[in-house]
Amino acid sequence: MNILVLGGTGAMGTHLIRFLSENNDVQVTVTSRKERKNHGNINYIVGNARDSAFMSSLLKNAHFDVIIDFMNYNYEEFMEYHRALLAATDHYIFLSSSRVYANYEGRITESCPRLLEATKDEAFLSTNRYALRKAREEDMLRSSGMTNYTIIRPYITYSNRRLQLGIYEKEEWLYRVLNDKPLIMSEGILDKMTTLTFGRDVSFGIYKIALGKPLADAVHITTMENMTWLEILKMYASIIKEQTGKDIMLYTSHEIKSIEMIYEGGYNTIYDRQWNRLFDNTKAERVCGHIDYLGMWEGLSSCLEEFLLDWKVKGNDLFLPLNSEYEKEMDRLTQDFSMQKAIVQL
Repeated sequence: MNILVLGGTGAMGTHLIRFLSENNDVQVTVTSRKERKNHGNINYIVGNARDSAFMSSLLKNAHFDVIIDFMNYNYEEFMEYHRALLAATDHYIFLSSSRVYANYEGRITESCPRLLEATKDEAFLSTNRYALRKAREEDMLRSSGMTNYTIIRPYITYSNRRLQLGIYEKEEWLYRVLNDKPLIMSEGILDKMTTLTFGRDVSFGIYKIALGKPLADAVHITTMENMTWLEILKMYASIIKEQTGKDIMLYTSHEIKSIEMIYEGGYNTIYDRQWNRLFDNTKAERVCGHIDYLGMWEGLSSCLEEFLLDWKVKGNDLFLPLNSEYEKEMDRLTQDFSMQKAIVQL
């Protein structure tokens, strides 16, 4: 079996490559923007999968049994590429997102309404923000006339290099904590139930799907476990205190639009993080077989501990480039006590 992995060097992709490397019946090509060493049945090809010339050459010169696509295309790019991707393989696996779902008070199944159809917010609908863009890209596949695809909808995935808190990635919250800077979060997030799934577990599900037949449908691969963001925050705080002696100084506020607008124009908060997000993974269990999901508490705590051990040696070099606009605005808000409602006691 000949498999192409586009953008397979991130939190999920690296685990997937590990599963594929242990299968002697597959030959794997992985695109990467930098040189990487080939090993076993894994061969890297240098190129940017968002570059049209590179993609055109790649897809014209070979036919793949499976293409697994981790790329986060913009709407225009996917409009340009999707038919060529479908034509170049027997099974195209597209990474969408469970953020496409509308608010649902219960366990979300794949048949639950999507925001694209459910929302009445015309200003939101006029955009191609992440949740809407992924839904529209799903619809491109459905309207292509082809059936050789499977849509994967992961939710929030984590690893020892990706640790989230509400709308913030580690570069927005953990960097500040470890550098003795305070944070502000929307108070409407902390009491919400959420689902975070270990990247390895999602990758195992993708691996099993890649070995099977196309679904011509969507499936989300998520744990059934849930925690509130406040529970996650308190767990993070305990580990950080134990490992580094540092405290999390976190304020809550009704109003942090100036921060939220930097990311997704505020829509990530309004149309996702301020909702309870619980999933029913029955379909994934049927399609992939049983996945032994790592518990949220165990997984998040062990990943944070691993990161902090590395941080003690390598320091801030472990963080991705910071967003200077975000840092400047967070510094301003945390100095403006009129914005702060209360400090969270941890």
